Amino acid sequence: MTFFSNVLAILELLQPLVFHSEHQRALQGCLLSFMKVLRNFQRTRSPLVFITKFLQFTQKYITRDASSAIPYLQKHSDILQVLCAENPDLVQLKSLLAGLTLPVRRSSSEVDPEEERPICFERLENVFSFEVPGSPYLCHTKMSIACTNEVLRSAALPFLTTCPLVPCPWSNLCLYVLEVLTEVDEKSRRSPEIIQYFINDLQRLMTSSEDLCRNLAFSLALRCIQNNPCLATDFLPTFMYCMGSGNFDVVQTALRNLPEYVLLCQEHADILLHKAFLVGIYGQIDTSSMIAESMKVLHMESTT
Repeated sequence: MTFFSNVLAILELLQPLVFHSEHQRALQGCLLSFMKVLRNFQRTRSPLVFITKFLQFTQKYITRDASSAIPYLQKHSDILQVLCAENPDLVQLKSLLAGLTLPVRRSSSEVDPEEERPICFERLENVFSFEVPGSPYLCHTKMSIACTNEVLRSAALPFLTTCPLVPCPWSNLCLYVLEVLTEVDEKSRRSPEIIQYFINDLQRLMTSSEDLCRNLAFSLALRCIQNNPCLATDFLPTFMYCMGSGNFDVVQTALRNLPEYVLLCQEHADILLHKAFLVGIYGQIDTSSMIAESMKVLHMESTT
């Protein structure tokens, strides 16, 4: 173990040069060796000091090059899952696993032309529109949510009304999505329980590059949790992903909502605040005010 600890120490000294693209193959080879060592140790005793340093280094790797780091770590997440089960008190490990639960958007050179539209709208496009065979146009549907007890008991099944077939560029689809979100927002003010039927779509829209859609998705997610606190942990991977996003606007939106979400998800407050701290250090973003505000609301909650 001394040998691997020394290798890790050398890698730490080589930061940030070791994260450059020309060193990716060698770096990932080292990480795989570290994980294999940890796997061999898991049946006897876990070297906690080495694990802690390994996790710190891995977090820095993700911060520097998430598009390369996350897919590689996801590939070997089974080892990390076992380590987490054997070391439940390792907050950094829980934070790392939470950030690995959602896929990272590929670079533009790797994206298929048919996948160029933002991934966050993929599910909503499937729900709100369908392609007419033999037609170059899309037939779009508008979801009208009837907030009656009968509909709620039947899992809030949508009433779909089709509009005329017209050419619809992607910008118009964004407007349709925003219109649907606005309707959900209005209806949920009286019956917030309906939001839980759109959790999957909200999670995707929370990473959207469209400001209005993203902000409204965050608002609806928090309202959903306020109505049903048991759902707070369902949004944890998405929130962690947003704070580590390569999109500055997505990160800022997540940080603005951090205090309220921390209050609603107190059992994982340590993981969230630790992630915000890492984002501030390695992302060169001032997160101190949001961390301070989060700790303030937690203190106020504990004293009431």
